[in-house]
Amino acid sequence: MSNSNRNIEASPIGQQQFLIGLTPGPPEDYVSQDYSDYSLYAAEQHRSVWERHTHDCTQITIAMNPAQVRGEWQGESGHIERREMNGDMAWIVPPGVEHVIHFDRPATLIHLYLSGSFFSKMVEDAPDSVEALLIPSVLVRDPFLVELAKSLHRESREGHLTELFTQSVATLTATHLVRSYSNRSRAFHSYRGGMGPSRERRVLSYIAEHLNESITLEELAKVAEISPNYLIALFRQSVGMTPHKYVVLKRVEQARMLLGHRDLTLLEIAHRCGFQDQSQFTTVFRRYAGITPGQLRRSL
Repeated sequence: MSNSNRNIEASPIGQQQFLIGLTPGPPEDYVSQDYSDYSLYAAEQHRSVWERHTHDCTQITIAMNPAQVRGEWQGESGHIERREMNGDMAWIVPPGVEHVIHFDRPATLIHLYLSGSFFSKMVEDAPDSVEALLIPSVLVRDPFLVELAKSLHRESREGHLTELFTQSVATLTATHLVRSYSNRSRAFHSYRGGMGPSRERRVLSYIAEHLNESITLEELAKVAEISPNYLIALFRQSVGMTPHKYVVLKRVEQARMLLGHRDLTLLEIAHRCGFQDQSQFTTVFRRYAGITPGQLRRSL
């Protein structure tokens, strides 16, 4: 692993992409989640190196202050490029692009890995070979990606990442890449005026009927009959918030009502409102209501 010229081959999405080339191993308290066509990694990264390697998916990495990072990668022309940067930064590495990353200072780190199928499923108007059109962009300033990473890191620290949330973040990231890091200028449709009354009723009714279940962005997009990336934009126009936040608020609202039923335990209420467990229920409820479910129940 100490040979920087060694090329470590990638493994498919779902096979812990973040471990490819990493030395030493990840910190003990890292968070990693794998799905069929995307995965993520969040950590308070110690000083470490990702030796020369490639992936067969698109890698998006955001390092946050006080990060100090050195990067080396194969540029568009085939020549080796190098850069060093401090503070908030991002890098976008398309499939097959060799790169080396040195973390010279501990810092918060977020990795997202997106397959080609993820782009085609989640981003309307994305070209068929979107990954081939992405420009390697290593150690760049990107406030949009940094803000997404901060929200992802906060959720990961609390240990309650949901598929609706991670899928939304990954979709927003993919849309941003196609618009900002592609070597082909594309005209995206601009949908205005929100979802429209009929579509809005269908989506909100679906959410209300499935609050006790896991709800994904892809499912909501099918109900709305639009692509996931446009659903996020149109939902925000219509409702004033993202689908993820709306679902969470509705779950908290339903929990408030059920807390008046003394025959229900907190765990039963958590499950009825779609929370994974009582710990997630308590954390999310306190964030939005200002007190814990138990405190509210005792005040009733």
